[in-house]
Amino acid sequence: MDIEIWTKRHFTAKSKIEWNCPNCGNNTLQLVSEDFKSEETVPSKDYRAKNDDWEIEWISLTFNGRLKCKTCSENVFFTGIGNPEHSGYYDYELDDYHEEYTNTFTPTFFQPTINIFNIPKKCPDTVKEQIWDSFKLFWCDLSSCANKIRIALEVLLNEEKVKRFEVVSGKRKPISLHRRIQSYSNIEVRDLFLAIKWIGNTGSHTGEVETIDIIETYKLLEYSLKKLYTNEEEEIKKITKEINKRKGTRKRK
Repeated sequence: MDIEIWTKRHFTAKSKIEWNCPNCGNNTLQLVSEDFKSEETVPSKDYRAKNDDWEIEWISLTFNGRLKCKTCSENVFFTGIGNPEHSGYYDYELDDYHEEYTNTFTPTFFQPTINIFNIPKKCPDTVKEQIWDSFKLFWCDLSSCANKIRIALEVLLNEEKVKRFEVVSGKRKPISLHRRIQSYSNIEVRDLFLAIKWIGNTGSHTGEVETIDIIETYKLLEYSLKKLYTNEEEEIKKITKEINKRKGTRKRK
């Protein structure tokens, strides 16, 4: 998972698209220029008409378009918002200042959903569904996205058979997520889960989360799921042991 790619949420009509195809997972999506449309919003037009101090950067745009994968031909439809951004520069050779504006766009919805990271195949479907829902929210509501990641963590603990309830004074009461994590037997991912929970709490209670906070949380979640649902580490150990034992290439079947 490349953090830099996902922190760049905006693009221009000439940008190289770096988001992964939701079907094949390859970084081969391309903007279909003839299907890309953008328009200034009505409130933006009204404000421009009524204010003498109006500036071009205040224009608000909406867009819709289509991305097509070069590898598998999957189509991804998306929509979002935009505005002109100033990109002027001074040409010292001509002793002149060039003022330019480029429309910059930020997606708010994709269909099918773009996967921020690849979820292991062995990950339970109940957990996958919550993570996919969080991917949808990543583009339009970071606080809700953080909350959905927290829910995914709760469902993950359910799948791992971590105790959910306790009896207190004869009454059945839910155990807090924090205490459930602390009781989790897998020490390798316990601290990762706690960090994920803190960001989920922040998004749920204060809403004060930024793109980088969510991306780093996804990084932790991705690593946790690999630890739980892939055999990559065991395979690496096996390969290393066999090569060292033979002092050369491994025996093939």
